[in-house]
Amino acid sequence: MALLTFQRATTGVRQAIFRESGNNTRFLAARLSTNPPAVTLEETNNGMFANVTLSRPEKHNCLSPDVMDGLVSTLTELSARNKKLRGVFLKADGKSFCSGGDLKHMRATADFTHAENEADAMRLSGVFDALYTFPAPVIAMVAGNTFGGGLGLISACDMAFATQACKFAFTEVKLGVIPATICPYVLAKVGAPILRRYFLTAEIFDTAAAVSMGLVNEAVADADALADTEERLKAQLMNNSPSAMRDSKDLIFNVASYGTVNSTVREWSATRLAEVRDSKDGREGMSAFIEKRKPQWQEIDWKTS
Repeated sequence: MALLTFQRATTGVRQAIFRESGNNTRFLAARLSTNPPAVTLEETNNGMFANVTLSRPEKHNCLSPDVMDGLVSTLTELSARNKKLRGVFLKADGKSFCSGGDLKHMRATADFTHAENEADAMRLSGVFDALYTFPAPVIAMVAGNTFGGGLGLISACDMAFATQACKFAFTEVKLGVIPATICPYVLAKVGAPILRRYFLTAEIFDTAAAVSMGLVNEAVADADALADTEERLKAQLMNNSPSAMRDSKDLIFNVASYGTVNSTVREWSATRLAEVRDSKDGREGMSAFIEKRKPQWQEIDWKTS
């Protein structure tokens, strides 16, 4: 795995270190301060997969400013330079996946002006949007308790898998606030009836309940089983056309925005199919299937495609 650790600093000064460690491993550390990195990025040597990891275990990986900025910057950098990407796995160090908002930072917002609070809320919303709109598949691998804004992270991902021992809760109302910035993403994931209960009660629920409501796709026994699931997903994703996966995500977003089946959405989806059939990967995929060979997919520029 190639490792890139990233942390935003107010000075904007970056220092990069490269080191070889075995035949298939490259190490890169981008150090912006003497503090440990808030978010780390590991990439496989073939560039097909990346692990984006929250790395503030001593703070239960709360959504502190450095974690928020680190997530957005890491995803932006990854999409700008990796043209072979098949999938991103969102993970966390330590016992907690994400405890939600940074209470110290939240207390500081009491002295913000209304405009400053709006800007800060949009900064948080930008974290979820960076995950939600990332062009390649993003998969949450949850091996710890997740509360508040952490559930926004999970909901913004395309898929989520969690160990059976995890606990979850939308805790905002216990703090006198509301789960506003996560609501669009969680609502799209589980629907209003579920949120009418869990937003209002702030009760703790387990992984089985998270699967039942659609927040998590699958429960696994433990961390080892979660690692096995990751390898299984990689085996599936590595066979797929990067552009077709990107276009499938775009298809879901656009069709969902229509809200109903009508002639407009039928015509739009038919047009998209015709366009993709005539694309390089569309032609290559069909030819490879007929010729009984492995397709040679095109690399794409995730940032501009």
